[in-house]
Amino acid sequence: MKKPHMIFYLAIILCFIMSCSDQTIPEEPGITQDQVASADGVTTQTANHEDVSSIDGLVNALYESITFPEGEEPNLERFKSLFTPNAPFIRITPEGPNTMDLTSFVSSFSERIKSNALASFYEAEISRKIHSFGSIAHVFSTYKKGMNTTDPRFLGRGINSIPLFHDGTRWWACGIIWEDERDDNPIPEKYIY
Repeated sequence: MKKPHMIFYLAIILCFIMSCSDQTIPEEPGITQDQVASADGVTTQTANHEDVSSIDGLVNALYESITFPEGEEPNLERFKSLFTPNAPFIRITPEGPNTMDLTSFVSSFSERIKSNALASFYEAEISRKIHSFGSIAHVFSTYKKGMNTTDPRFLGRGINSIPLFHDGTRWWACGIIWEDERDDNPIPEKYIY
């Protein structure tokens, strides 16, 4: 790997580590991390136990909450409840990274719906690779997606890179880095099967 690329990817990893380590851990008995996040105004709904009790539950909830058919809306409160309050969202493009935080990602997604630029959104997992140790995990989740279509001929693919940790009560996603597949950047077979 060339040095500029290695430095870029190390910088992204550092962003995720800082996001995960910058969280307020409750010190008072009986206060859950969900309630602390809610008090900060970032997460306004306590997470569903089934969504955060396992890595599988969290990743499944991520896709379910952001997917919506025409005439309906995504469950963005459920989506927000999966993430640490300062979680970064980084889309990698040929022009460079586009970086947002949880609030700006949800706001941007909502604005596209309100402006009718996004009448429906479909994203589903094709394959998942999990690496874990103790209370930390990393998921490479290969997806297929479509904006304003569910026609398989027009669905794109890509990979979501999701770091997670377990706080003793539940799993938290620390953010997402994703990149769509392109002709010059095909998804390796090991991430499809």
